[in-house]
Amino acid sequence: MAASTQNDDEIISGINVTPLVDIILVVLIIFIVTASLVLRNNIPVDLPQAQTSEQSVEGLINLAVTADGELYLNGRPGTVEDIPALVTETRQKLGNNGKKVSAFISADVQARYGKFAEVIDQLRLEKVTDIALDTKPPEINGEGS
Repeated sequence: MAASTQNDDEIISGINVTPLVDIILVVLIIFIVTASLVLRNNIPVDLPQAQTSEQSVEGLINLAVTADGELYLNGRPGTVEDIPALVTETRQKLGNNGKKVSAFISADVQARYGKFAEVIDQLRLEKVTDIALDTKPPEINGEGS
């Protein structure tokens, strides 16, 4: 008969990394899923309510004015002076297929009206007349925030 000659007092010198790799992969998947949720609402804008509000759709040019007066152009920080270049770039992307450049503006309820008016004025100077204002629907029966 063959007998086992292993000694039970032997020190284990290796580590099983399979459970560690499994945990790391699960954490990585969780980060990937939550990252997309975090990036959607990364500009702090508290929208005003309006009775005629609709669910917003992504427009060709998205502008956001925060409560402290910062301006975001398509999700990137910018200034009013950057709007003409953005409009020109958007027109080039559209080409000559007959589509007009549209703007979708989100402004915090605490934002200065002067900053908001500057943005609208600059868009009009660039011949962008299709301008939509982002609002949120009113609270129904006290629900919502």
